[in-house]
Amino acid sequence: MASPDPEAARAEAEKARARDAALLANARSLAQIIEAQARVAQDELAGLDPQIQQVGDDLDAVKAEIAALQAKSDARRSLQDRVERDALRLAALPTNVPTDLSDAQRDALDELRSLQSGLLEAQTKLAERVDLLTTLKGSVGAKQTYIARLRDRARSLATAAASSDADAKAAQIAVLTALAQDATNAQTALAQLVASAMVRDGAAGAWSLPVRGVLTQPFGPTSFELEPPATYKGVSYAHFHGAIDLAAPLGTPVTAASDGVVAFVGHLPDGAMIVLIAHAGGFVSEYAHLDDTFALPRVKAGQAVKAGQVVGFIGLTGITTGAHLHFAVMKDGAPIDPLGLLQAP
Repeated sequence: MASPDPEAARAEAEKARARDAALLANARSLAQIIEAQARVAQDELAGLDPQIQQVGDDLDAVKAEIAALQAKSDARRSLQDRVERDALRLAALPTNVPTDLSDAQRDALDELRSLQSGLLEAQTKLAERVDLLTTLKGSVGAKQTYIARLRDRARSLATAAASSDADAKAAQIAVLTALAQDATNAQTALAQLVASAMVRDGAAGAWSLPVRGVLTQPFGPTSFELEPPATYKGVSYAHFHGAIDLAAPLGTPVTAASDGVVAFVGHLPDGAMIVLIAHAGGFVSEYAHLDDTFALPRVKAGQAVKAGQVVGFIGLTGITTGAHLHFAVMKDGAPIDPLGLLQAP
């Protein structure tokens, strides 16, 4: 039986995810939101399967290429030894090639160098594929954990809905509390990452919006129950949004808001894929809910980035009610309104 086409499987999973994203955007009740989030995550998980298969096949092909190149290189190395003896017995041939080599000797040496160059390129490709496979498997683990939580919550809501109104209301409160706790756990993990990422040396650069989109939620206190509690400028709030949300279509490129160094790329405890960038002057920017299935983040920790450089793509990871970028900026560990920073002279 013919093996399934990875590209076709991925395309089908992406279509399903787009349909479910629309379902999520139109969800009105808590049960509908939970169900839509679970379907999105399940479709993303399905989209990862063909990619992991493809990367595995790529790894096998690269390993075979390395083995073939290594065998050829080993076979030619004895000829290189003879060339070294014949050509003034040089100890290190690549940097000082004799001018009186015969055509056959020069051709052999050129072939050996080509083999060595091809071997280095193949080894680099192998390392990249291994990194990609690790990232994809990390996404699988995050989604499996996230889906399990959503299923538990969906079951509790369904069971309570079949009982009394009081039970249904109590179940909704319990699920909202759990979601808020997920958000709090994510904020705690984020705060730890930010604290280790801050760079206070140097002057801050210019800032710009990381994506063109509709502002769907501003910075500050909110009545949205899924936002965690926070204390801002000495005032405690039951629900506080320490970022701005910019709605944009799935797959829209997200760019670095300012020059900096990538401090973290990965998932928060709530399942959100984020990129964290450290900037001079104690600033750290966060780009959350990025895609981790069909368009992975383009950067790695430790990588220097310029303002406007693509770092990721709009996704649906983590606790979200639609495709958007959660864009946060912290100054010396405390959240600030990104719009105020952008408007600053």
